[in-house]
Amino acid sequence: MGMTDQELRTRVQKAVDHKLSGVQDDPWLAQRVMNRAEEEKPVMKKKLSFSAVLVLVIIMLLGGTALAEAIHTDFFNRVFGNTTRDDVTEHTESFDDGKGGTYETVFPERTFVAVDAEIAEALIGEQVMSCPITVQMNEHTLTILSAVRDQNAMAMEMTLACPSGEKALLYDSLSNEGKGACFAEDSDICFGMDYAADMICVDMKNSTDTCLHLYYYCIFMEALPEGESPVLNVMYADRPYIQASDSELKTDSIPIPADLVVHSLYFMAESGEKVELSPFSMKVTQLTPAEGSVMIAADNPEGDLDPAGYIVLPDPDALKNIEVVYADGDVYTVLDRQQNVDNTVYLCGGLGAQAQDTALVLNRLVDTGKVIAVRINGVECIPGND
Repeated sequence: MGMTDQELRTRVQKAVDHKLSGVQDDPWLAQRVMNRAEEEKPVMKKKLSFSAVLVLVIIMLLGGTALAEAIHTDFFNRVFGNTTRDDVTEHTESFDDGKGGTYETVFPERTFVAVDAEIAEALIGEQVMSCPITVQMNEHTLTILSAVRDQNAMAMEMTLACPSGEKALLYDSLSNEGKGACFAEDSDICFGMDYAADMICVDMKNSTDTCLHLYYYCIFMEALPEGESPVLNVMYADRPYIQASDSELKTDSIPIPADLVVHSLYFMAESGEKVELSPFSMKVTQLTPAEGSVMIAADNPEGDLDPAGYIVLPDPDALKNIEVVYADGDVYTVLDRQQNVDNTVYLCGGLGAQAQDTALVLNRLVDTGKVIAVRINGVECIPGND
């Protein structure tokens, strides 16, 4: 007897959690996926309560198209450009291992580029959410200023403020290069997109002790089609939220009005690799096993080793090199592990119905209309059909 869908998802998620422990770092992620596999409601998904205050500011009524484009340009520059982040060269940092010693981590080279406002507006301007939303959580005010998404990923600009001092997040310049800011153990609040792995980048140049300027990037665990609103889950309590009981926690699910989808192009290689590319994200499907892949055996009472009884989970580290090739010959190097170059914001593997997909949020905007190919480990993927 083969595995049920529930058993399959459970086994796949356990393998992904083990193999990709440094990649899928959302503390709620494993539980949310397991809950969904068991056809339960997600822990934090509730009907919106009146304790969260939503304020919709309709700026388009006053400013018209010119104002909208100006606001979009600022958003593009901060979230996808180089106005708030500087280039990083490869460097090694030492950290306390908690056992009286240290360990070293090598941070890759990253390069940020300026945004062409006209191209950005043409690519994604119509899909940008420009009606800010404010959510009150105890003394903390979370304001989502702008957001834009495709089916696989989303980027948001937000502020998090507290008049007595905003200390909910732990962050520094290195966290912006790594997995992003995380919530402090004594924080009374927490938030994150539903069914998504995320990364929070703190704008070190424009944040203060009482107000943090944040750039939030997430990858959806499943494709979110046009017309559906992403959902932000918030959690707060009168004491550290991780210590609070269920009865003490206040939780809300807040729809984000980012229903319009930025469209993607599709590329395919003869060997079967597939790439879905939008102006700010990429999803790669690896159909051929690679070094570092994990094999998950299905139930097989007969004890044979029929390949059909296994699921192969590609290791994202097997993506050694990713390049976006433009018609004029320019190449955007997304990843080059040999040279330790990483021009992504966030990466997450083990996605899709068979856990074959790896999704990436890019650290710049790609003019998809000028892309002629995407190279994955030297294999050229050319435009194809969805």
